[in-house]
Amino acid sequence: MKLTKYPDGTSYINSPIMGQTTFKLNSYEDLWHLNQFVDAFKDEYTSKPTILIPNLLDAQADRRFNKGESSGLKLVCNFLNNMDANFKIFHPHNPEVVEALVDNVKIVDNTYFIKEVLSELYCNKANIKRDEGLFYHTNLDNLILASSDAGGFKPLMKLCEKLDWKGETFSASKSRKYSDGETKLTQSVGLQDFEGKDILIVDDICVYGGTFKGLANLFRERNCGKLYLAISHLTIENHKGNDHVFKYFDKVFTSNSKFDSYWIEDKKGGYIKPDNLRVVNLF
Repeated sequence: MKLTKYPDGTSYINSPIMGQTTFKLNSYEDLWHLNQFVDAFKDEYTSKPTILIPNLLDAQADRRFNKGESSGLKLVCNFLNNMDANFKIFHPHNPEVVEALVDNVKIVDNTYFIKEVLSELYCNKANIKRDEGLFYHTNLDNLILASSDAGGFKPLMKLCEKLDWKGETFSASKSRKYSDGETKLTQSVGLQDFEGKDILIVDDICVYGGTFKGLANLFRERNCGKLYLAISHLTIENHKGNDHVFKYFDKVFTSNSKFDSYWIEDKKGGYIKPDNLRVVNLF
C-alpha cells in the first residue's frame, strides 16, 4: 500500500495488498485513509478486504451524555459500515454496540492481553511455563482482580470465566454529577482492609487517568500490596506535566493498539519512557 499526500491536505492510496491489513485509527484522518484503502482494494480485486483495527476511535463516546451532543462511536461505526469490508476490531469496551452497528465484524476481546499481563507478573517470577497451571499457582492467591466501577464488573467476570480465574475479584464504584458544564466524579471503595494483597485494576480505556489516580489513592489507604493497572487502550502518548498515571502504580500495562511506545515529560522538559510501563505487543 502506498499513501500519497499533497500540500493542501488531500491524499490518495494505491497499490493495496491482499490479505488481512492492519489499520491503527488514532485520528479522523486515519479513518479517511482506511476508507480510501477499501475503495482502492475493491477496485483492484473486486472483493471485500479484511481489516484489523487495533483501536476504534471514540470508543468512550458510546452514548450522548448531554442533549445536543454528537454520538461519536455511532458515527464512526456507520462510517465503517459504509465501506463494505470485513472487520476484526480489538474492542473490549462495549462490543455489543459495535456488533449492532457494523456488519461483518468480529470483536477481539482482552483475554489474551490480560493473560500476558498475569503471566509476566507471576509466571516469570515463579519460573513456570505460561501455559501450565498459571491460574492455580499459589502466588495468585495474593492477587485481586478489580474493576474501576460497577459497569466494568460484568465484563471483568466474563473475562474471569474465559481465563478460568479462581481468585478473588472486586469492584469499586463511582458516580458523576454534571453541573454548569462540568463533571464531578465521586469514587468509593467498600472494603476497608485488603490485608496486603496485590491489586490489578483491569479496564479498557484511559484518556487522562483521573479515575485510576483516584482509585490508586483509595486502595493504598486500605492496606493493599502491589498496585497494578492493565489498560487495553492507553490514549496518553506524550504526557506533559508530572502528575501522570504511571506515578500512582507499581506497574502499568497496555497494548500496542494505539502506540508502540509512550513518553512522559522529564524534569528538564524533555521526554522519557516511563520505567514502570510495559507495552504488550498484540498487533
